[in-house]
Amino acid sequence: MLGLFKLFALPANVLLVLISEDFSPEKQLLFGVGYCLFMLALFWVAKTYPPKKINDFYGYRTQRSMANQDVWDAANSFSMKIMMKVSLWSFGFPVVFYFVLPEYNFLGVCIGNTALILSSIFFTERYLNQHFDKKGNRK
Repeated sequence: MLGLFKLFALPANVLLVLISEDFSPEKQLLFGVGYCLFMLALFWVAKTYPPKKINDFYGYRTQRSMANQDVWDAANSFSMKIMMKVSLWSFGFPVVFYFVLPEYNFLGVCIGNTALILSSIFFTERYLNQHFDKKGNRK
């Protein structure tokens, strides 16, 4: 039970730091840019070392993308191109939020990045619809 408490205590402590007065707008700007750099690095690694085979651990995993190896390769290649663009666009969030809502900069960056990442699912599925039928055969 104590281990479970420690697991939930860490995010609570991070949240307390984020809303404390010591977390100045300048620190939030740095954290926001750092978060964007982390996401860029994460997507760069995923693009550089794409998953070779269909798996449940790593890569763009939806029921549609896991239909066969051809769909899997196309979905992972396309989604990582989108994710790299998204991560580059996300560097605008810390700057914008620094001037618009400086006290909620980091929160705004996290929400904005999440929205952009989720939008990549829409674009990847649309790409798969344009290039593959429902059974995974190329059109």
